[in-house]
Amino acid sequence: MELKPVAQMRVDDARVQALLGRHRAFWERTDQSGVLYVTTQSNRWAPPPFYLRQADGSYIRSAERLTPDMFDVAAMVAGVADWQPALEQGAWQTQADWLVYAGVGDHLPLSRATPKIPWVEAMLGCPISLNDGEIWIKRYPGDPEEVIARGSNFEHNPWFQLYLEFLRELQARLGRRFLVSANTLIRGAGDLCAAVLGVQEACLAWAERPALMARLLRVCTDAVLQMIEGGYKVLQPFQGGYLSGYALLTPGQTVSTQDDHANLISARMYGRQIMPFTREIITSCPYSIIHLHSGGLHLVPQLLEIPELKVIEVVIDSPPAEGRRAHEIEMLQKIMERKSLYIHFGPPNLATLADYRQLLEQLPQRGLLVNASFEPEVYSTLPADFPGTQVWMLQG
Repeated sequence: MELKPVAQMRVDDARVQALLGRHRAFWERTDQSGVLYVTTQSNRWAPPPFYLRQADGSYIRSAERLTPDMFDVAAMVAGVADWQPALEQGAWQTQADWLVYAGVGDHLPLSRATPKIPWVEAMLGCPISLNDGEIWIKRYPGDPEEVIARGSNFEHNPWFQLYLEFLRELQARLGRRFLVSANTLIRGAGDLCAAVLGVQEACLAWAERPALMARLLRVCTDAVLQMIEGGYKVLQPFQGGYLSGYALLTPGQTVSTQDDHANLISARMYGRQIMPFTREIITSCPYSIIHLHSGGLHLVPQLLEIPELKVIEVVIDSPPAEGRRAHEIEMLQKIMERKSLYIHFGPPNLATLADYRQLLEQLPQRGLLVNASFEPEVYSTLPADFPGTQVWMLQG
């Protein structure tokens, strides 16, 4: 398949308006939704580096500890103001400087405060470093009781203010071409506890110090809620809705969350300790999506009991052990009985077009989004009309 030229469309274009209607139908699981498609070419190389553009044209490429004053938000946003995607370089090149993203298939063009920064972890006091274009996070260097004692009033926290500055600048400079989302890299409360304590220490503490974890989960949850609330105080609605972090328009305010580290504990422990806080985050906005990996499907039965949860995203990881694929399909089908499903998969478990078709044949079409990434040699053989391959932009 030859790469198609980047399409330029106006917001009032009938194709864009029809897509917005399909997005709303996806969130509501109506019969009109059908399947939403996003299809990309996988990138065999490392993702592009993250550097901090400065007003004089230079870049900060490394810093032992990043601080908010190192970010020149106006310069960073100005640097992507006239960007156009370079399709021949693969899927990673449909974004620029980790700030703006072209529309791909049924995804809308998107901008957001850079997801390279673990925003809430930084607000909680975890050190963030930049090493030749790569971001690294360290556990909180002091006693976690200090994090708990400080509480979650982040109104004057420099990282929180930097996040809001990104939203203001993106909306003012680029909001007509790249719809701005209040959802960026905002992890769930359980993942934030693992960041503060360290993964091993958090798993042990859930088993041995549940009272400590409950207090830490409280602060982490309040931090997430304050960040989402702050974002919506800044952003203006678009066509009566807001853009999710998944480049899907929602009919109302939306929140994305995740519980990746819950893969390491039992469903019972998750339900007792983390789920109540996850539920608070999910119910903070009318439209919510939670991110899981296929290794976390044991959490699905509990998540299905949250009526306010609209969408479950599942990232299919590396090929499962013999017999597990059937279990995965069964769990995906169970999700679609009650929720919309956003499924994300690519190499190595998506090796051929036959793998793609086999999965889709086993899932209903109502309330389904399929985000598939193919190796270049497979992508190049896709039919010209293969769904979800068009890269497109909004005209300002």
